[in-house]
Amino acid sequence: MDWIWRRCVLFGLVALLSGLFALPAAAAPIAASQTCHASAHAREGYADLRRAPDRWICAASEYDIGPESLFLRFRLTDPAQPRAQSLVTHASPFRAVTIWVVDETGAVRTGHYTSASVRHLIAGPLMVLPLPQTAARPRLVTVRIDQPWNKTIASEARLDSAPEGSGWDMATVVAMAAICGMLVVPLLLNAGFYLVLRKPFVLWHLVMVGLMLVQTIFATGFVHIAGDPEAATEIAINSLCFGAVAAAGLMFLVTFLEPEALSPLLRRAFPISAPLVMAGGVFTALPVEALRPWSALGIYWAITLAITLIVAGLIDALRRGSKLVPFLLLGWSPTLLVGIYRIGCYMLPHARPTESVVVFQLALAAEVLGNTLGIVVRFFDLRRERDLATARAIELEGVAGRDALTGLWNRHSIERRFNDLFHLGYRTMAVIDLDHFKRINDRHGHAVGDAVLKVVATVLAEDGESCAIRMGGEEFLLLLRGPGAAERAERSRRALSARIAAAVPGLGHIVTASMGLVEHDLAGKLDVEFAVLYSHCDRLLYEAKRLGRNRTMHERLTGFTPDLQVRSA
Repeated sequence: MDWIWRRCVLFGLVALLSGLFALPAAAAPIAASQTCHASAHAREGYADLRRAPDRWICAASEYDIGPESLFLRFRLTDPAQPRAQSLVTHASPFRAVTIWVVDETGAVRTGHYTSASVRHLIAGPLMVLPLPQTAARPRLVTVRIDQPWNKTIASEARLDSAPEGSGWDMATVVAMAAICGMLVVPLLLNAGFYLVLRKPFVLWHLVMVGLMLVQTIFATGFVHIAGDPEAATEIAINSLCFGAVAAAGLMFLVTFLEPEALSPLLRRAFPISAPLVMAGGVFTALPVEALRPWSALGIYWAITLAITLIVAGLIDALRRGSKLVPFLLLGWSPTLLVGIYRIGCYMLPHARPTESVVVFQLALAAEVLGNTLGIVVRFFDLRRERDLATARAIELEGVAGRDALTGLWNRHSIERRFNDLFHLGYRTMAVIDLDHFKRINDRHGHAVGDAVLKVVATVLAEDGESCAIRMGGEEFLLLLRGPGAAERAERSRRALSARIAAAVPGLGHIVTASMGLVEHDLAGKLDVEFAVLYSHCDRLLYEAKRLGRNRTMHERLTGFTPDLQVRSA
């Protein structure tokens, strides 16, 4: 898998460097003496607009793509300006473009273009239309755009002195390429986090970053390094990515913040609104001519809804004292501000529509870095909480499964673990009971009796291939495996008298023990339940008590019929 990532990164670097070396010269825009625009219906031509000068708007605002056509007019009266040779504008869908160039002698040249005939730059989301050549310098350039899908095709249009057009300068291109690289790192980091921490917010952020990377590749024009999609395809993918990023952002926020950081109303509103936001991107991406005048508004209204909810969520989380919201404020503030600016510029009538691509991509990079930092902090917090919970559970399990006096496992613990131990080879069970233990408590007190029980626990736990359990009172249980299990259990039983006498002096008599022991099918062919095996040992123990105590009764079982039992005392 590692070699695949290395090849992908290497290919991306080679493609990017190849594209950079193929970049045209630095941008050489031409400042027109006057730039005006006017909207017209399909049957109207430039002559109709010339007869209605009041329809021309000579300001960078009030662009209207509702009618079928949009006219642009550039007056060139400054002889110090370079000769205009191309029209550069934001890559956006259209049906056809017609350009008329009037030179200083009055000669007119006309050029017709379709979306398939324009050239796309790789130094920005721009497309270039060469101007019809004239003998003298152009003094008037008029552009008719039929069925424009976005206002920015007119608001960001400019004349350029380079025939092949010019886009961003090298510094901007390098900055945008760096942002693409920066997005790859959090993408891999989030993928690694999700493998370790299967939390929804990691997955949603992974989706966000992945879509941001796709959107950045298309929004910056870098996609044209590897291919040449039409403007309609670029806008459709861009819109879908924007809608999906905003929807994933809502889901990321609601799953990332602490459960108490959002009000119940907002916590319900985010998942409900996410599909609506995504639907706005789908609406803008639909290539339906009837929707053209309102197409771009779909994604802008969707993003407006997302921004409103995100701002409300951040304010609510901040008010409720969320520890994670500062990371979101740090990362999301630039993106939210740029998003509000772009929406305002497009939807307000007296503003100049602009994509603000460079600033927006920088804001996205800040957002990803801020969110990733927050995820890292959240990751370590959750891991610490999980480790504490695990340690606490182990501690509680140990307390619940251990005998408080001796530290041995108790009956409840061995009943739960018996099947696992049995299949690990612990097939010899011995039940040991101290003889006449009540006399010790009656004559010397419970403190001395407890001391005797601790000595018994120590002796029984010394065998490394056995599990010692205190069943209750003076009764203990041994589970043993390995060669000579029965003999080892017997040695432990016999050792009790001397060890107790040495550790607890003054008892006045020798403390002995009786034991019932069963070796169950040492070949490992038969299973048995704990209660069944324990009942066999318990029966043998009481038989040892009946026969005079201080002895062991032993059985080796290879089946549960009397014919297959071999019994020895």
